[in-house]
Amino acid sequence: MMITLAVLCGLVAAVNLVQLMTGRQLIRPSTSRRSADQLRKESAAAAVATSGLALGLLHWHWGPILAVLGYSALLIARRSARNT
Repeated sequence: MMITLAVLCGLVAAVNLVQLMTGRQLIRPSTSRRSADQLRKESAAAAVATSGLALGLLHWHWGPILAVLGYSALLIARRSARNT
């Protein structure tokens, strides 16, 4: 069960990496109002968070640290976008 969840988190991380490289939102692109730079910032943070979650599910001891750092970066990226 944990391996299945880790693979799912890995797929979500892969989608975020594609968004990071392309600067385009893959899911629901017509409703996105974020700029390409903002999308790249959020995608990078989300990729780190979901990769950390996947590694944590596989019992890698640095996984939860990556997940917390990625989630914190995502909160900072969204807060900076809201303030501008």
